[in-house]
Amino acid sequence: MPEPTETQQVRRDQGPITGKGAQRKEALLAAARRVFERKGFIDTRVSDIVKEAGVSHGTFYTYFDTKEAVFKAVSQAVIESMLISMGTPIPGADFHQRIRDSVRRFVEAYRPNAKMIGLMEQVGTYSQDLRELRLDVRETFVRRTQRGINRMIDAGLTDPDLDVEYTAESLGAMLEYVCYVWFSLDREFEENRLIDTLTAIWEKSLTATPGR
Repeated sequence: MPEPTETQQVRRDQGPITGKGAQRKEALLAAARRVFERKGFIDTRVSDIVKEAGVSHGTFYTYFDTKEAVFKAVSQAVIESMLISMGTPIPGADFHQRIRDSVRRFVEAYRPNAKMIGLMEQVGTYSQDLRELRLDVRETFVRRTQRGINRMIDAGLTDPDLDVEYTAESLGAMLEYVCYVWFSLDREFEENRLIDTLTAIWEKSLTATPGR
């Protein structure tokens, strides 16, 4: 791997300084994602990415120093797009609607990103840096669930003595793994039936205890 020039290092540290540079970096990220999803992380080479993007190796190294670095950037972009696509909960919805809508939005956000999430799981088993990224990603979704549960507690919809942290961890792990089996391992499920079942499990876990 060539040593970066001073200009390349600045662009890596600070990001592109022109609109054209930003577009070139986005094109590289899009090309890298296509190659990773097609070939997997291990079999992908920098030469595959630059060929897909139609740029030189020098252009690649202007923005990224390794294959791992561009994979990390692609992964972060995937999570950001998922969070955006999950959007905002239905305002004024009742307890059942809130839970079902939350489950449905997670499924719909996961589906188009399943290949990259599956690769993140694989790479995280042997790369410390990417393992930390995967844990950070999971923490992002766990915190989101925690905020949702806390809003339910404030609204009197669920038990105020609930262990919010571990409930969010457990329900989140269930939902993530079901989506992984469904979209990454190609296990066939009836979508509405599965979403209804997941919703019922979440509801039972979050329903306020009578008399408390």
